[in-house]
Amino acid sequence: MFKHNDICPICGSGKLKENNVTETFEYKGQIKEIQNYVVFECSECNESVVDQKTLKKAEKILRDFHREVDGLLTSTEIKTIRKALGFTQKDFGLILGGGEKSFARYESCVVTQSKSMDNLIRIVNEKPEVIEIIQKNQGAHNGTFNFSETFVYHYSQNNEPFLKIVGE
Repeated sequence: MFKHNDICPICGSGKLKENNVTETFEYKGQIKEIQNYVVFECSECNESVVDQKTLKKAEKILRDFHREVDGLLTSTEIKTIRKALGFTQKDFGLILGGGEKSFARYESCVVTQSKSMDNLIRIVNEKPEVIEIIQKNQGAHNGTFNFSETFVYHYSQNNEPFLKIVGE
């Protein structure tokens, strides 16, 4: 974490001066400006460095900006839909897929959801009864795939293996 008058980590001789600027980012031809973007400028080499707090804040803003440009739900929209349907992050992740922590990551802008997950969230938002269909299917299948339970290997007279699919 940098602070005013720290020694410049780039040149090692200048002192850093804190400045609040408006930083402009571009993604797929779209522009996003972030106000109060904290940079520290060196008095000697004129290079700028950004502290971790500013980078974290910007990362969240930019991830939602990328989602908007790509036509995906934002973190706030995902959270609003999940809460309106009455689910915890953990339960929603287990029902829709992605795991226990997936929705915590989507909502905190750590990870961007896939297009297919985005579509699924939109579908259950419009048609909540789809959740019942998903839950019924989950009872029949626990989400894991055990290769040895699906395929059985048999050997012929000459010990050449061949594959037989269970149920044939």
